Amino acid sequence: MTSLSTKPKMLVGLVVLFGIGILLQVPLTWGHPAYGRFTGTFLVALFAARLRVSLPKLTGSMSVNLPFILLALSELSLAEALLITGASTLVQCLWSENSQQKPIKIAFNVGVTVMAAQAAWFTMQATPNTGLGLALGALAYLLVNTIPVAAIIVLTESGHLFGTWRQILQLTFPYFVLAAGVAGLAKLATHAFAWYIPLLILPLMFLVQRSFTLYFQTLREHSGQGSYAMAASAGRN
Repeated sequence: MTSLSTKPKMLVGLVVLFGIGILLQVPLTWGHPAYGRFTGTFLVALFAARLRVSLPKLTGSMSVNLPFILLALSELSLAEALLITGASTLVQCLWSENSQQKPIKIAFNVGVTVMAAQAAWFTMQATPNTGLGLALGALAYLLVNTIPVAAIIVLTESGHLFGTWRQILQLTFPYFVLAAGVAGLAKLATHAFAWYIPLLILPLMFLVQRSFTLYFQTLREHSGQGSYAMAASAGRN
């Protein structure tokens, strides 16, 4: 995302503006959270954000913090969930494979993820069934998370929006389904969401990260195609 032209700058500006507006809800709506549950989810999400998988054909990576974000959105307050989402995305960017990421790219990444989290929250709140709400919330997160990324790729590189978005979706959709399933099982495993629940999920996500790494490495070895210059989103950096 170097030397952006007018259209990419406008898109980045809108995403950052929306992201700032959403994050302003955190101090304005912060109440009296259950600090044990919040702290446990917050710390595990930060650690999981550093477990990344490099995506083939895309100069970016996918972290495995999404189940913890979905858990926060379904079990904690909106302010707590937004803080967890923004902070884990920031950690993902700062500890990325490219240690010299530009501030504008980091701001875009955080903006995209908090927009996705806000969309998922509204979707979950509008669905009375908790299981269906979690699934639809994950779908909303997926759409809001990937469409701006596809748009910035098209504007800064080349290609068609739908084709680029479809390629991103093909690579990341299985992970989003898995993340929603893990979050759903965590909700079913206990009637009272305790602080240690995210900690129990972490070893599973470590195995998921290793599995996707090996799978994408195999795809990369059997593909001679080039890479897109891709901005990070909640699952990528």
